[in-house]
Amino acid sequence: MRPSRQPESWNIGGFIAVSVLLGVAMVVETLLLLWFSWARLDLGSHHHTLHTFSFLLLLYFGVFSVVSARERRGFWATLPSKTFLAAIGADAVIGTLLTYAGLPGLTPLAVWQTGGIFLYALIACLVVNDALKVELIKWRIPESVV
Repeated sequence: MRPSRQPESWNIGGFIAVSVLLGVAMVVETLLLLWFSWARLDLGSHHHTLHTFSFLLLLYFGVFSVVSARERRGFWATLPSKTFLAAIGADAVIGTLLTYAGLPGLTPLAVWQTGGIFLYALIACLVVNDALKVELIKWRIPESVV
């Protein structure tokens, strides 16, 4: 974070509007991938596979959303701390490994499916939603953009 040169004033209504619109975008994106996977990859025939799919989708969207949300500008505008990167990296790796550990209710997915979910979440959150976030902040909270 960069410290402000003057006292902060919060436009809470603007931040709520941006958050709601980003939340709607993420719901649409996750439902789109669910629909595709259900129709093309026969995801619905095995409910434990559906559990694993849902877990990984929520995990990766959560990890990448935090990376995007930490900055009002593009997520790459400032480097995150090493501690932050280690924490979210460990979260993603441990969560992924848990799906391959044979836990009850989580049937392991093929590596290419796990990678596809990871890549989809990365693009959705760090490309699409990050660009949407920047534009929404410029529109709803222009005073917060430096």
